[in-house]
Amino acid sequence: TQVSSKDLNRIGAMLNAWNLKPSGTEGYRTAEVTVGGVNTNGISSQTMEVKKYPGLYFVGEVLDVTGQLGGFNFQWAWASGYVAGLFA
Repeated sequence: TQVSSKDLNRIGAMLNAWNLKPSGTEGYRTAEVTVGGVNTNGISSQTMEVKKYPGLYFVGEVLDVTGQLGGFNFQWAWASGYVAGLFA
């Protein structure tokens, strides 16, 4: 069956306008990302070093940085760890 461009556009518009509201969570047991952590105001964004305590570095999810699902949090963990490693 062929679907016209007009119908595809209409279906796309309907899907794009679809508003989904989560009704709850699976809980911490199945969580992929947690929120909270060390406030980034006290961390050098250039080195990941704690400003008040030279030589102490925090990276990844220990910091209060939360990305969307899809690998962003992994990338943040790897990148922040790499940067801290350069300066440690």
